[in-house]
Order: sequence, then C-alpha cells, then structure tokens
Amino acid sequence: MSEFIPNPTPRPTNYLDEQFWEHCANGILCFQCCTECETWRHIPRFMCASCGSENWGWRQSHGRGTVYSWTVCHMPMSPEFEQIFPYAVLVVEMEEGVRITAGLREMDYKDLEIGLPVEVVFESLETGGKLPFFRPRKD
Repeated sequence: MSEFIPNPTPRPTNYLDEQFWEHCANGILCFQCCTECETWRHIPRFMCASCGSENWGWRQSHGRGTVYSWTVCHMPMSPEFEQIFPYAVLVVEMEEGVRITAGLREMDYKDLEIGLPVEVVFESLETGGKLPFFRPRKD
C-alpha cells in the first residue's frame, strides 16, 4: 500500500461536519452524544432525534463494531478510485449504537460476512487529514 490513499478529500458542508473531520484528521473517531439523554448519533446534526435536545458534545468512540452491511463497487465513480476498484464500502454498527459508512482494509471483500467484528484504522490523504476505514478486529 502506498503512503497515501487515492481518495478525494472530504468536503464538509457545515461546521458539524468540519468538527467530525477534524477529529478524524487527528486519528480519533468521535461521534456526537446528547448530554440530556446520552444518545449517540451519526451523522452530525444540531438536535437529538431521541429527545429533541440541542445540548450535545463530541465523545471518542471505542472504534469497534460489526459489519452491518456492505456493497462492492465495480466501477470507479471518480478518477481517484481508478487504481483500487473493485472495493467494498461497509456499513458498520458501532458499539456506541451508531452506524458509519467506510472502506475496508486488510481483507478481501469476498470474505466479508454480516456480524464480522471490525475496528477503525485511519489512513492519510495526500491533501492532509485522514479517512477512517475498517479492518477485521485484532483482539
């Protein structure tokens, strides 16, 4: 694997997205958590879907979850992906109860199965920052 991954840089659309990607750039997977009802959430948003509170903070995830679903991309959707297809895009159910979409590392997508324990790993982008990916859990 090269030092940098050939992926487009995330383009946050609001300051909540920016905060999520800033944590990732530091190699930390964080999600929002409501300070009223303790419900974790992802994608970042301004209000809790569970209790309606606007009070929240960022909390560090344990980085562990299980494969909930996936798809395999056989056609590159942009030039950045031409070197790496076919590739799997996972939906991971995190221990905190949120789901996140990310790429697969360190295993062939043909060996994926629902419920496979995975953990987050970060890879550097050429433009700076980092992207989260998931690999089979090593513990």
